[in-house]
Amino acid sequence: MLQESSTALASLSAMEASRPESDPQGTVVPTTVDWDPWNEALSLVNVVADREIVEAAHALDEQLWRLHIMVRRGLTPEENWLDLQARVTAARADLILTARRRLSIAGDSLPRLSGRPAPDDPIWPPSHPGQR
Repeated sequence: MLQESSTALASLSAMEASRPESDPQGTVVPTTVDWDPWNEALSLVNVVADREIVEAAHALDEQLWRLHIMVRRGLTPEENWLDLQARVTAARADLILTARRRLSIAGDSLPRLSGRPAPDDPIWPPSHPGQR
């Protein structure tokens, strides 16, 4: 499920980046995202996971839905990609921590889920904060 959510997010990023300027914001474009792997992973979680994990997976699914809808219609000037991506990333982190709490023998949470520098870290160029 984690791999599939990462793939979906990368596909959404590519879809947004490749949106033709001739398609004005508000014009819904066809999706280029293959949702089958994500939907299969979500279905598997629905079958085998406990309620808390399923609810966390559904929260991640909701954020992916919201982002997909926004990308299909084109982001407005007020909608910042990094902020929108952060909502998906936060839901993904919650799923990881919920699964870890429910399934891990230790059940402890993690202080961080990656070593990526914070978006405001001086390592990032000012024009692209937090992007690789």
